Amino acid sequence: MRDYQVAVDIFDEGVADKLGVNRTDLRCLDILDRHAPMTAGALAQAARLSSGAVTFVIDRLEAAGYVRRHRDETDRRRVLVEVVPEACERVTDLHLPMIADARRALAGFSDEEVEVVRRFLEVGRGVFERNVPE
Repeated sequence: MRDYQVAVDIFDEGVADKLGVNRTDLRCLDILDRHAPMTAGALAQAARLSSGAVTFVIDRLEAAGYVRRHRDETDRRRVLVEVVPEACERVTDLHLPMIADARRALAGFSDEEVEVVRRFLEVGRGVFERNVPE
């Protein structure tokens, strides 16, 4: 498991380098990709960052052309952040070789085996989430 985590970490570092961002920025970009649009406060909570830190992250991602801020149409007092489509394409392009390799590697697994792996990852995520040091 530790070797797997290190491999994911190294992969993420390579993606961050190619995008010209740091790992925290990449994590926030991923959160926004999955849950956007979000307020800065919601992003800070999801990424476990302070409001000041997340403001710097959004500033850097916006300057790099990966996200944009806009007023919430239903509540003009709120500012929402979302990933721009070109950023999604760029991140996807960096992941495509890994996705193709993973599909080839997993092709020999039965549906039942894939389900066991899926359950293992889901349960494992919960274990980590419940045990984050405070």
